[in-house]
Amino acid sequence: MLQTKRKNFNQYDINPTCQMCGEENETAEHFVLKCSALHSVRQSIMVDIERQWGAITETSFNTLPVDEQLYILINSWPTLKTFLKTHLSTEFHEFEKHCGRLLYGLDRTRQLLLVTNASQRPPRTKHTQKTN
Repeated sequence: MLQTKRKNFNQYDINPTCQMCGEENETAEHFVLKCSALHSVRQSIMVDIERQWGAITETSFNTLPVDEQLYILINSWPTLKTFLKTHLSTEFHEFEKHCGRLLYGLDRTRQLLLVTNASQRPPRTKHTQKTN
């Protein structure tokens, strides 16, 4: 669960800032596309995604708006089906495989980094209730 979601659904006062890089709130966009601590994982797989996207659409994945990139990486079928002759297309399955590798690699690396940094986290505190 990303920090921004933990903050919204937790009884403790959770800081939404990314625990890996500390640069901005840990949203899905930050986690998948921007976190500098995950750059090395993202970099090599995004080359494959960009190549496969170009083969299917004849456009550049990197020129898409960030929110569209995120949507496609998480659920590519609605966008890609307009470019494919058949849903059995090997190009689509290759693209899906790269997206899966990316999301799994990012999540796995995040979990390893959080376990490694667990001793450095400040203790959690309960929200204070304001009375009128």
